[in-house]
This record gives sequence, C-alpha cells and structure tokens, in this order.
Amino acid sequence: MLCHRTSNLRFGTDDKNRILLYNCLMRNKIRVIGALVFAIFILFSGSCEQDISIDRVSGKIRDIPAADLVREMKIGVNIGNTLDSIGTNSWTAGETGWGNPKITQSFIRALKKHGYTTIRLPVTWAEQMGKGPKYTITGSWMDRVEQVVNWILAEDMYCILNLHHDGGGADKSWILKASTRSNEVYTQLDAVWTQIAERFEYAGDRLVFEAMNEVGFDDLWNRYSNQGDKAKAYRLLNSLNQVFVDAVRDTGGNNASRFLLISGYWTDIDMTCDYFFNMPSDTASDKLILSVHYYTPAQFCIAEDPNTSWGFRSDWGNGTNDKSELNQKFNKLKTSFLDNGIPVILGEYGATTVNKVEDGRIRWMTAVTQICLDNDICPVLWDTGNDIKRQSPYAMSNALKAVWNRIK
Repeated sequence: MLCHRTSNLRFGTDDKNRILLYNCLMRNKIRVIGALVFAIFILFSGSCEQDISIDRVSGKIRDIPAADLVREMKIGVNIGNTLDSIGTNSWTAGETGWGNPKITQSFIRALKKHGYTTIRLPVTWAEQMGKGPKYTITGSWMDRVEQVVNWILAEDMYCILNLHHDGGGADKSWILKASTRSNEVYTQLDAVWTQIAERFEYAGDRLVFEAMNEVGFDDLWNRYSNQGDKAKAYRLLNSLNQVFVDAVRDTGGNNASRFLLISGYWTDIDMTCDYFFNMPSDTASDKLILSVHYYTPAQFCIAEDPNTSWGFRSDWGNGTNDKSELNQKFNKLKTSFLDNGIPVILGEYGATTVNKVEDGRIRWMTAVTQICLDNDICPVLWDTGNDIKRQSPYAMSNALKAVWNRIK
C-alpha cells in the first residue's frame, strides 16, 4: 500500500503518528504494483473498452422507513481494491490495477451463497471522467459499473454504490481539494452524481447511493492538536453531503425518494458524533442513513506484530479495555443517531491478516459484527480477497467461517 500523505510522519512509539499513518493507509488502500505485474494484467485481463451486455433490474422505492431497509440489509461485504482502484498521473489503474481479477457474476453469486445479503461496491470515478464543467464519465466505465450493479440486484441483494478514492489522497483524487476550491468541487460532485443517478434511475430500493468514502479536511483542522478552524472543516463536509442529496433528488423518478447514505466526518465514529456534524436536509421523508467505518483499535487492526491480539487487553494507558472501548464507541452512535431515528451502516470494518493472531482477529470481527446486529446496524466487512478468494471456488477463510458460526 502506498500513502501520499505520510512524508511528515516518523515511525516510532508515538500513538498519534501511528494512528494517523493507519488512517491514511486505510483511506487510500493503494497497492504498489510493479511495472511487470501491471503489464501482465493489462495483457491478460482485458479492458473495459468493450461492448457490455446489461440486463437491467428495475424496481420501485418502497414507502418504508430507512431503519427498516437497514434491518433488511443484514450483513454485507465490500468488493475492495477492484473498481475502486486508482492510478497516478503517469498510469491508469482500472479494475485490475491493484492486483485483483475482474468481478464476475459467479463471484457475486458465491458471496450470496456465503450468506451475504448486501454488497458495497466501491467505485473510483476520478480517472474515468472528462474535464469540467460537464465532467463526463467514460461510457464504457459507466457500462461496466452498471453491469456489476445489476448482477448484484439480480440476486436480490442490496448494493451500495459510492464515490471511493475520488476523496482519497491519490494524484487524481479531487474531493479533498474542496478545502481550497470548494465551488469547483461542488460543481464536479453535482455533475458526477447527476450522471450516476440518471443512469440508475430505473433501479429499485435495493440500490443505495453513498455520497463519498472517507473525507475530512486535516489541512483546515488538525484533529490531534485541535488547531485550525474546526467549524469550517465540518461545514465543508456538511455542504458536500448536501450537494450529493440535492443532485440525486433533482434527477427525479426513483431517485426522488431513493435511500441515501451520508458520509460521516472521516467516517470516524468519534468525529461524526460531534456537534459540528449535521445530516443534510432532504425533500424525501426518512430516506437518509449515516455511514461510518470502524478500525479500532488501530494498533490491532493495522499492526503487523504477531504478538498483538484483541479481547484480552486490560489497559493501554487510557483506562479502558478492548470490549468496553467497543461498547463505548457504539453507545455514542446509539445516543447520537440511532436513538434519534437515524439508522447507521458500518460501511467498512476489518483487521489485517498480516502476522495476525487469528484467534484475536476472529474475536474482533465477531464482536464488531454482533454489536452491529444488536443495534440494527448493517455491518459491511472490508475485504480485498484475503477472506473470500476472488477465484473459483471463491473459498471463505477459516477465520471468517468461525465468525459466521459465532454470530447470533
């Protein structure tokens, strides 16, 4: 993985530096692919520049509360590091650029057989659009995304479709530029979501649009030192979420009442449960859902220390333990949003498999999944092919099987 925002960090024992490094890595999730590997994928995986047969799955938007929809979504999984891949100014990643094969219909069906009812489809549009003011999305890319979305809908599964590394720190990412060019980014966000919404207007309420992935403005406000203009940073994110809602609603049809997923500040629970974060206004009634992610504690979820585990920690200097920390975070979500009628989707959660104590990883994934289900939150695992293989027979890891066997 390559992070574009770590040059001023040092490795050491400072927790804030390590957590900031972790947050940056998880935002970008970029793999460094050698020129030879990249060339092989270009030669043998094909290109999106081809005719794509699309069997559209149309439907209606039911007049039900957003909380009911989230309960129906149950448990989900991301198809990560695929359609969300992004390159640099010198090369275009495309669907296979980060090392995963193209998504197939048989893979979608395998995810359903594994028990998943929701698929979050991360998509990065940045290298697939023209210049302003229209920011026209490449037709072949839109067709490919539509094909995969309809494969998901055809299995009666829920699909979350988003803008992913458009808000990251890669060369071609653009949403974070709002801190200095807000009006330009508002225009681009409106144009991109208008095109996506118009293309998928026919889809029923199993298709949910998500505004952005992980967006916040550290250049305006430093979360660790509390230096800068916090109110301005939050206002900017709140405005972006509002542009998203307005753009989708203005396209009419099913989109006038489609369920929409609103991005929390950096999708971080603590920073989203903050006075300065506001859900956008909406012309539709009870159709908005909050999106947050969970990779806590960072020392466990991202660490590559074989001695690091979870579920037995008594104190890491903050007067808490593993399970009470988990409960505290989700109680915040409950009191700030769930108790106020705003349902929540945990759009990402996961722990790295590198040098990981598997028993601890199983305990962590089980605990997070269970607390979500207990609170009517839809948990969506972040997976890049480590826990569910991307090649037939699409085997599930023993760790993930253990999680499924333990949840109630």
